[in-house]
Amino acid sequence: AQGGRSAYVPPSLRGKEGDAKGKGKGGNPDEASLRVTNVSEDCKEGDLQDLFSSVGRVSRVYLAKDQLTGASRGFAFVTYYTRADAEKAIKKLHGHGYDNLILQVSFAKPRA
Repeated sequence: AQGGRSAYVPPSLRGKEGDAKGKGKGGNPDEASLRVTNVSEDCKEGDLQDLFSSVGRVSRVYLAKDQLTGASRGFAFVTYYTRADAEKAIKKLHGHGYDNLILQVSFAKPRA
């Protein structure tokens, strides 16, 4: 198809004629991601899921791990379905002692 226009539309742009922002998977604009730092090496994703779901409905937990050892790298991202739950989590868990360390919880910065 020389010079012709391709019919391929990326998944992030499908069904949004004219208003395509290309943000990928971010389906719910109300979702809010938190950056959690000062996480212990022994921490597992399930531990964070349990801790943060005590505040509200958690959509996703990502714990950064060392590729060789599988140990936590000391930070994680927790995404809530609503911004209100994320704000409650910051109020409740920022400065919370967990596994002999004090958690630092704040809103994650959007990707550049």
